Amino acid sequence: MKNIKNIASLLLMMVFMSSCILEDEEPEYDVVGAVGTIATLTASNTNPEVGQTVTFTMTIYSEHENATELRMNRLVSGTPTPISTRTFTNWNKEDSYVESFQYEIPEGTAGTTLTMQFVLVTESNYTTSRNISVNVRP
Repeated sequence: MKNIKNIASLLLMMVFMSSCILEDEEPEYDVVGAVGTIATLTASNTNPEVGQTVTFTMTIYSEHENATELRMNRLVSGTPTPISTRTFTNWNKEDSYVESFQYEIPEGTAGTTLTMQFVLVTESNYTTSRNISVNVRP
């Protein structure tokens, strides 16, 4: 019986000692060139007709560094063509933001797939991007 008590005492001491080793503080480090995140990206219509307006909505955040702008590009043969840019002057690293862009489907795109690219830029000029495609009805 005494051995069981000793073993139980040893086990409890090990549990308490191991919990003391863990610290509640995060390690100190400097974030160099933080990248934001485009968490979600949706289109109001993924099968529009020429002349229709499609609304692209995304949830974005940048928790280590302020985001400075959000760009909407159209990818043509893999090359981005700028469509619109939204600039941020006040950024709260604690929050996420929902942003929307509208794009009118241009003439001459019937029967094609349009790929739109959204690029989030931080103060260090680091970028993250996400693409979405819409199939234009013939």
